[in-house]
Amino acid sequence: MRNILVMIISWIRSVIFQLEYGRRVDVAVPQRRFEGGLDIKVENEGSIKIGVRNNFRKHCHLIASRTGTINIGKANFFNYNVSITSLNKVIIGDNCKFANNVVIVDHDHDFRNGNVGYHTKPVVIKNNVWIGANVVITKGVTIGSHAVIAAGAVVVKDVPDHTVVGGVPAKEITRF
Repeated sequence: MRNILVMIISWIRSVIFQLEYGRRVDVAVPQRRFEGGLDIKVENEGSIKIGVRNNFRKHCHLIASRTGTINIGKANFFNYNVSITSLNKVIIGDNCKFANNVVIVDHDHDFRNGNVGYHTKPVVIKNNVWIGANVVITKGVTIGSHAVIAAGAVVVKDVPDHTVVGGVPAKEITRF
């Protein structure tokens, strides 16, 4: 009975998002969980696509502004307070785990030009990635499949497949 209720609630939430944003938001049904507080915001020509069987805990924020896109694969887990903001492109594969307070941003301010404008580069997170609590992933980063990002890391460069990184800025700890 609980699974049917979760599926109905997921369907209702996806319909609400599509009524609000039209074709710019595509949420596949069923989802594992859309706890209250999943905040989707699409501005201008942005778009968000969410695959099936994802699990979003409370206070997750997905923001696609300007021409930014967020594409989320299937069977991912997003713990409390995950924030993903796109002015360019954020792609997340399948079966990834995101701990509390993860921030993913594909842009930064053009501080040399009085903070007018942005520098953008896509962020790609491949399949089966585990991202620890309080991690920040910056523009232009690709995280390879089966990678692990240690809690508190700030990822400013690519992470190869089967690699554990940690620290500020994140550095390779080991490969497996």
